[in-house]
Formats: sequence, C-alpha cells, structure tokens
Amino acid sequence: MRREVILVLAALFVLAAPVNCCISDPTVTVVYDLTLDMELLKLFKHEGFSFELYYNVIPSFGETGEREFAVYKAHYGLATAMVAYDMMVLKTHEEKYNWEKGVKTELLFLQTIGVLRGVPDIDTIAQVASWESRSGRNLFLVPEPVEFIAFGNDVYPVSEPVTTDYFSFLREWIAVPGNATVSIEDDTLSILLMRCGGELSADTSRMSVFAPFREVLLVCNSIDYELTGKELKSILTEKGYRVRRITPDEFDIYRWFSPKIILLGGHESPEGMGEIVERVLTETEMRMIEKTGPYLFAHDNIDFRKQSMIVLAGKDREGTHDITLSRIDDIVMWLEFVG
Repeated sequence: MRREVILVLAALFVLAAPVNCCISDPTVTVVYDLTLDMELLKLFKHEGFSFELYYNVIPSFGETGEREFAVYKAHYGLATAMVAYDMMVLKTHEEKYNWEKGVKTELLFLQTIGVLRGVPDIDTIAQVASWESRSGRNLFLVPEPVEFIAFGNDVYPVSEPVTTDYFSFLREWIAVPGNATVSIEDDTLSILLMRCGGELSADTSRMSVFAPFREVLLVCNSIDYELTGKELKSILTEKGYRVRRITPDEFDIYRWFSPKIILLGGHESPEGMGEIVERVLTETEMRMIEKTGPYLFAHDNIDFRKQSMIVLAGKDREGTHDITLSRIDDIVMWLEFVG
C-alpha cells in the first residue's frame, strides 16, 4: 500500500492522509538503497542535534512496513532533510537549489557522524542527483546482474553512462522522475512512469541546525599546514581533542558539521584560504592584520547556534605560525568554552 503523508512542520505537527499515488514534486529528491543507523542517529538528540521523529512521511513506492523518519533542517541551503533506515529525502525551499552540492553535503554529514553505513559512492550519487526533472527525482542503486535499462521501447546498455529526458545513469546509480518507479526482471531494469501529483510540504525554519560532530575542524592550505597546522594538531591531540584537518576546497561542505572551527591563515593566503577568511573577518580586522598583525579573532554563531570560529592570521606565514603557537592557552580556553 503506497502512502503519502503531507508533513507540516510550521506548527510542528503531522497531517497524515493515505492515498494511492506518489510524489511528483520538483522540489523533492529521494535517495533509496542506503543503509542508515537510525538508533545511532537518535542518540545525537542528546548532543543537541535538532530533529523530530515521524512515521511514513513519504510514500514507500511498494516497500512494506512503516518507516521512522528523522526530519531536520538540512545542512546546505534552504532545505529539509528526512532520513529513514534505507533512504534519504531532501525537500528544497528555494527556487535555485544546487542538488549536487545539497545531496553530497547531507550524505557526507551522515557519513561523518557514522550514521551512513557502508561506503556508497557519494560523488556519483550527487552527480546523478543533479539531473534535471520537472517532477523531482528518485535515485536507485542498480544491482550488478542488470545489463540493460528499458524505458518503453527503448533499451540502453549499462556498460556506459547515459542521460535522456527520462532518466540519468552513472556508475551503478540511476535517477528517474519522482513519479516513476523501477522494476528488475532478469538482466533488465525497467522504468515505469505513474500518473500522480502528490506533493510534500515541509517547513523546518523553526528548527535550529546543530551538527553533533565533536571533532575540531582545522582549515588551512598546504603551506600553513606543513609550517604550523601539523604542530597545532599534534598539540591539541595531546591535550585530548580530536582534530580533523580539511582543505579550503572542503570548507563549504564540512563547515556545517562542527561547532568548533579553526581557520589558519589570513585573507591573502593562497589555495582558496584567503577567500574563506575574507567571508569571516570584517574590513577593520583585515586592515589590522595588514598593518600590525598577527592576530587571533573569534566569531560566534556565524551559521547556526553554538558554532564558533577563530582565525589565526599574520601578515605572512611566519606571522601565522607565531600567533598560533603563542596563543595555545587561549585556543584551549576557547575550545573549553564552546564545549
């Protein structure tokens, strides 16, 4: 029995109405064939992760049994994330949403906190999710026995990527329209379009985003990491902190995951680090570094509650090194304060 339950979180309640149809909503993407540890995810409620639990939020497309969903504000863009033991749903609330970045960010978040089991090809899933569909997307993992994809009278081999108006296939993952389902017979996966127009509405604006990721994020380019970052990471590790170093390229993904972020380097640092620091510091703070640096700056609640960033920056790499090692006690005090 397929069900649709319209989720309304503006007042934080659910209105359930079973109907024989499916979602064909362009603002919704569903990723099936995942393995998620819901019991572990629910433990993060004690860490401050803001979510609500609901049953059968979306149709199950032929799957039997109830699903428990954790519903929360997604970590990228204006979107709602809905997670069950075998699927993830994203509902966007903005006109131009980057589905590739949104899907990748949420899967990486779930993987980082240990909820997403196995080693799914997140990059491929995200690329497939970027396929444009006027009725939303359903993503499925195509099993190994499948050799062909069939839509109507058209048959395509899975030996190479293929994108049409009706589906997109890449490295074992396929995206089909939101009003479609798939079936497998022998070595052929068939796509069936359904007549349905159900929509999923959700508003998680009143929920605060807080990621239960206890590691400290250390953001720096390769130069500052070799000169200063390795030593800082070693010192903090010895003091009992878990530190994850990420590159400037990874910042826009991982920035949503941790309440404690250390930015190493100033606004003129190479490899993309300067662009990140420019987004955090004020014009006055950047001029201070240029004229008299080095400095330590702290900024709180930049993206969501309980998140804090510090910037350790000098006029040059030596200045960044000096300010970092001279302010270890202050860094530790800040880490204790943020919790």
